[in-house]
Amino acid sequence: PTSYQAYAVDFTGDGKRDIWSEDPTDALASTAAYLEKMGWERGVPWGREVVLPAGFNFTLASGPTKFPSEWARLGVQPAVGGPIPDYGPARILLPAGAKGVAFLVFRNFDVIKRYNNSDAYAIGVGHLGDRIGGAGALRGSWPAGERALKRAERQELQSLLTQAGYSTGGVDGRIGPNTVEAIRGYQKRIGMEPDGHPSVALLTRLR
Repeated sequence: PTSYQAYAVDFTGDGKRDIWSEDPTDALASTAAYLEKMGWERGVPWGREVVLPAGFNFTLASGPTKFPSEWARLGVQPAVGGPIPDYGPARILLPAGAKGVAFLVFRNFDVIKRYNNSDAYAIGVGHLGDRIGGAGALRGSWPAGERALKRAERQELQSLLTQAGYSTGGVDGRIGPNTVEAIRGYQKRIGMEPDGHPSVALLTRLR
């Protein structure tokens, strides 16, 4: 109710902020109003799919932000089209780890997450919007059998990493910076790409 009061708009001009009507106009406009008030930057994408170079330093994933031109100098290239304009700082996101699809994500990605703090959700919304606008399918993919770990599995992962000497700062099932760094430390020790991704394969290896 408070979100309706704060963000709903009467875009049709009929005197009602009707987000339940079969006519989706007010609902779509209200969503746009919500995004704008959360800091949406017009003319800036949520993200762009990219291809990482051979020998990429995976410790840079989910870490520092750089302008697309700076990433390009490190060999990061768009999966489709020409160079990515310097819309603003962006970070590398690897939702399926080093062997899966890669994105450069901008501030608008985090604006989407203000509604639902899930990378998968924000990617889904962003990519759906791109497809509606005429973009093609993603070029990258998710490795066969890859899935998100369940909460109990994430907790088990944290516990096993801590037992192996890589403290996650607690066992809460949340994959934050401490857990990512613990994963990378363990990955380096066993010869995996240090992408910090909490995969099923990693959990199996720890077991």
